[in-house]
Amino acid sequence: MLWFLLRRDRVLLPSWVLLIAGVVLSVTGQYGRMFPTPEAALSFARDLAGNTALTAFTGQLTSPTLHGLILWKIGDVAFTLTALMAILIVLRHTRAEEESGRQELLRATPVSRHAPLASALGLAMGASLLVGVLVTMIGGLRFGLATLAPGLVFAAVAGVAAQLTERSSTAHLIACGTLGVTYGVRFAADGSGVLWARWFSPNGWSHLFLVSGWVLVVPLVATAALTAVAFRLSRRRDYGAGVVPARPGQAGGEVSLPWRVHRTQLIGWVTAFALAGATMGGVAAGMRGTVGGTSPAMAEFVHRYGAGDIGDTLMWMIMISLGGAAAMFPVLVVLRLRADEVSGRAELVLSTAVGRVRWASGHLFVAVAGTLAMMTVAGLTAGRGDLRVLTAALLQVPAVLVVGAVAVLAVGFVPRAAAAISFAVWLVVNMFGEIVGPSLGVGYDVANLVSPFHFLPRVLTGEQLTAAPLLGLAAVAVFLGSLGMARLRVRDLG
Repeated sequence: MLWFLLRRDRVLLPSWVLLIAGVVLSVTGQYGRMFPTPEAALSFARDLAGNTALTAFTGQLTSPTLHGLILWKIGDVAFTLTALMAILIVLRHTRAEEESGRQELLRATPVSRHAPLASALGLAMGASLLVGVLVTMIGGLRFGLATLAPGLVFAAVAGVAAQLTERSSTAHLIACGTLGVTYGVRFAADGSGVLWARWFSPNGWSHLFLVSGWVLVVPLVATAALTAVAFRLSRRRDYGAGVVPARPGQAGGEVSLPWRVHRTQLIGWVTAFALAGATMGGVAAGMRGTVGGTSPAMAEFVHRYGAGDIGDTLMWMIMISLGGAAAMFPVLVVLRLRADEVSGRAELVLSTAVGRVRWASGHLFVAVAGTLAMMTVAGLTAGRGDLRVLTAALLQVPAVLVVGAVAVLAVGFVPRAAAAISFAVWLVVNMFGEIVGPSLGVGYDVANLVSPFHFLPRVLTGEQLTAAPLLGLAAVAVFLGSLGMARLRVRDLG
């Protein structure tokens, strides 16, 4: 089974491992050029001491040295990416395979009922171990182990999520929601200075391990306990079902059916964004002072996000980050079209009076309405009545829909590669301009051109609200989405 999974992921798995290790390596080279002397590193560390906005996103600076700054810059990103990689690997080879019926063919052979779960966990944990080894070669043993730990924990979390529900989308919501909530706990702990709260987050455990080595015991124990729970739940449930029984559906039209298909994950997304807005917005609201500093790196930060009140600067960074995360929702909704096409469910719907355009339009309506709902609740809970914050949240919607439109284009023209293209675009939008591009020597203003969020007016940090970039992004989203829909209307299904 494990060899079979390795063959299936012969492209995907190396891509994930090289992505995480490559990001760490590129940032290491970038900071080596930015801070050639200990004095330069110390100067930037002093500026960081007064910038709680950056500390909230990256965690505490462990030491005012070049190595400490590298861990501060890229550590939390590496921890989160490794956890996300582990979640997607486990759910791809457990719940998604079970839902599609392919796993039933494998279980018809002389294979134990626990082999799929065991091999998926082994693959995800092995990939996390390989990432840890490569990071160790770049940044040292402690950094490598700190990067490995979230991969182990969230592989086990995904193993449990795969047993709870019979739908792959709901399992992804549970596992990724757990990652998002625990990230928010770590964010609030570092941003507010309540550092003991990091003990309630796997990412926080990795940050604590960078300071105190014995903390590694905590994620190892959590991994063992969650893995045992996953196997116990696997024994107790029926194949094809989840521990939580699914309710029977009802007949519906081209909008009501997609709504019932996506409502569980949409409710979860909206709830998560409401909590994220309240938590992160509360941290930003409590910050006082102005953004400042004398180092070139801090001057670049001011250029990216604007000067002024540090609370407003952090709030804009939060809205941009939530917008980048929200872009995953329309991608998942659009990819459900491809999943229904492969499984045969689309054929059943299209055998009625519903045409292809009406079938796909129902899912796209949920994607647009869901994005609006998510960003609205995030703006309301973060701003607590401040219309400026609500406006900043809603400004993210056109940029989010551009990413979703790329997924529609991929489903229309290259359906077999639609998932890979969509997730790759999501990663590029969220990482290239802020991390990968600058670390490769590409200037921020050039690197961030690949992100639609770069064109949004920074209304919380001094820029005037203008309609031109918003209309431009909306036009791009409509154009790409229309091209994808036109191709989907005429191409062969399956």
